[in-house]
Amino acid sequence: MASDHTPPTPWNDPADPHAALRARAEQRRYLVTQAAEQHTPEEVRRLLQELQVHQIELEMQYEELLLAQADAQAARAEYHDLYDFAPIGYFTLSQTGKVEQLNLFASQQMSSVRQQLVSRRFALFVAPAERMAFGQFLARVFANEGTQSAEFSLQREDGSTFYAQLEGLRVQRADELQCRLAVLDITARRAATQQLAASEASFRKLFADSNDAVVLLQGHQFVDCNAAALRLLGAHAKEQLVGRPAWAHAPEHQPGGQRTIDLFRETTEAAIRTGSQRCEALMTRVTGEEIWVEAVLTPIELGGLQPLVHILWRDVTAARASREELRLSQERLQMALAAAESGVWVWELAGHQLYWDARAQAIFGLEYNPAPVSFEVLRSAVHPQDLIEMAVGLKRSLAEHRPFDLEYRIVWPDGTVRYVAALGKVVHDERGHPLRLIGIMHDVTPRREAENALRREKDFTESLLDNSVDGILALDRHARITAWNAEAARYFGLEAAAVLGRPLFDVLPSLSETACLDVSRALAGERVTCLAQPLLVRPGHFDAYLVPLKDNGEAEPSGVLAIIRDVTERDRLAEEATQLRLRQQQEVLAAILATQETERKRIAEALHNGLGQLLYAAKLSLENRAARPAAPDASLKLLDDAIRAARTISFELTPGVLEDFGLHTALEALVKRMGPTGLPVRLHLLGLEQRLAAPVEIAVYRVVQELLNNVMKHADATEAVVHVVREGHRLEVSVEDNGRGFDPSTLASQPLAGIGLSGVRNRVALLGGELSIQSRLGQGTIVSFELNV
Repeated sequence: MASDHTPPTPWNDPADPHAALRARAEQRRYLVTQAAEQHTPEEVRRLLQELQVHQIELEMQYEELLLAQADAQAARAEYHDLYDFAPIGYFTLSQTGKVEQLNLFASQQMSSVRQQLVSRRFALFVAPAERMAFGQFLARVFANEGTQSAEFSLQREDGSTFYAQLEGLRVQRADELQCRLAVLDITARRAATQQLAASEASFRKLFADSNDAVVLLQGHQFVDCNAAALRLLGAHAKEQLVGRPAWAHAPEHQPGGQRTIDLFRETTEAAIRTGSQRCEALMTRVTGEEIWVEAVLTPIELGGLQPLVHILWRDVTAARASREELRLSQERLQMALAAAESGVWVWELAGHQLYWDARAQAIFGLEYNPAPVSFEVLRSAVHPQDLIEMAVGLKRSLAEHRPFDLEYRIVWPDGTVRYVAALGKVVHDERGHPLRLIGIMHDVTPRREAENALRREKDFTESLLDNSVDGILALDRHARITAWNAEAARYFGLEAAAVLGRPLFDVLPSLSETACLDVSRALAGERVTCLAQPLLVRPGHFDAYLVPLKDNGEAEPSGVLAIIRDVTERDRLAEEATQLRLRQQQEVLAAILATQETERKRIAEALHNGLGQLLYAAKLSLENRAARPAAPDASLKLLDDAIRAARTISFELTPGVLEDFGLHTALEALVKRMGPTGLPVRLHLLGLEQRLAAPVEIAVYRVVQELLNNVMKHADATEAVVHVVREGHRLEVSVEDNGRGFDPSTLASQPLAGIGLSGVRNRVALLGGELSIQSRLGQGTIVSFELNV
């Protein structure tokens, strides 16, 4: 027993989170043991040591309880994210088809809140015409082991419908079967499928009824053709074309000497490679007559198979003859006009007749017509806003006998606006009277559009710079200022006229060495983000962004764009957000500390009023032992009562039966221990044969214990009912009494009376549930909550 007289060594192991707690408990046990050895026999000292050991265990178990609560909160948050925010709707159905559970995305699919969907039959959301099929699908799910899949039209709460693919799987939960159902919205996919089918039907109808000759080619063989293609070749049946090679109805060589087989193969390969191809070929009808055919080839991909080529045939025999005749007669003129890129026109003043060539007419968006037209045709094509200016220019040229140089807009028949430049002179007779105007015209639309685009771009850039909320300035590669917007002028107090073209370091000579280095880095091609210089005349916080500017094809930057942004408001909002988070953290910490202090106060009161009083009575009994040597049994009885009180407190803190046998047995033991209080308690426990997670069992046990204590202390009830039912992943808990009841709205104004319920509410919230209190004066109280387990 020498070790009992030696002071305990402090626990200083930093890896043990209970070291300080054990050290204090051992020190206390040592002091109490020393005092007991001086005044009590060996038997009493052993009992006191046992009490001290129990006290140490109680304190360690209490700290482990706090750690378990934090772990439970983290696990609940992770499960909530994985299940509720999944991008697919998940339902849990009973064997009768009722919705027992669903995630957040599923409620969004049905356009309703989750609470309104639970316990409703899923078949109510299936289109009435498909409900029987859905019933058969559900039967297959419960009859087979694997996943069952089907497609149905579903109805939302608001009456709208969508197509869904259902994936069902049978699972065993407790004593019943359940269906795990995944719902995937396939409305877009189904619409695409229907559209594809409609498109295919439309294509088939257009193919068969088209007036244009159409054939389908695959692997250099015709696989189909329409009636127009048969008429083009003078054939009477598809067998004369289908199944034969593409060059079957053509001579061996084309007029240019190329083999027909080579022309067809090259054109087909080019069409497959580029997506479309056009060619003309000499072909022969069934009668032997030669015709020129223009073919437009378009490939159709078949998903890995050999592509199908759609070929549109047009008989261009007459058109080709006309084009050849025109080409021979106007070849030299066209070459001259093509070289000049100009159209020639002549205006005969006597009859107001206009003669113009094909290029001039093309400039006006007209098809070529060799016949003269009225000058009104040209005048009517001039843009209304330019008509007066053109008329004034022509009259001046006629009156002053000088050449004219006009530029005006014209409007094509399809509404397109083009720019035309007209140059020419007036031809006079011998007496000086004007006879005609001769000139040329150019389409200058690309040049004018480029000028207009450049002007718009310049105006837009200037407007963007002047109206930007940021200060913007640009530097060339020599750090000279090339742009300086109005906001930059307000930032630095310098107008643009005073800084443009000047080096930045001359305009702002007080730039720090760091700022100069940042500019040099940006000129070297690096994007730089930094704080704005304290040269700004406006108060606040500012960020500066230096972006290198590069021209096309150049490796080195041609300059730097500097953007100075006022971030005062952003920093203020960030600071407010930080302060708000700190306040929220402080409120949570305060709630946790208040709960801890309440629990400690309850333990202290139990130790003081129960165990402490018994130990004090035992002490008095032992002190009076000399006066009454024949009464040791009274002291031993008091110590036995103290041991029972300590074990009662230990059981209330962490009942061993809960850890060993689970929630079902622990609740039965709790109700049995409450028997002497005179309050009858009926238990309704269902689905608890399988153990729950330890944090959930501890929390539910403590909540039920606290609620029953409240009933005994405040309700004046003659009966209480505890209801704990587990169905699948849902755990329903409620405590009901027939006491005097109260008004739940008065809890906020009664802080002392609400401490117990506040602790219960915090426990339930940590597990992701929400406490519900229903009570009326004189009609009892029901406190309930639900948890996902």
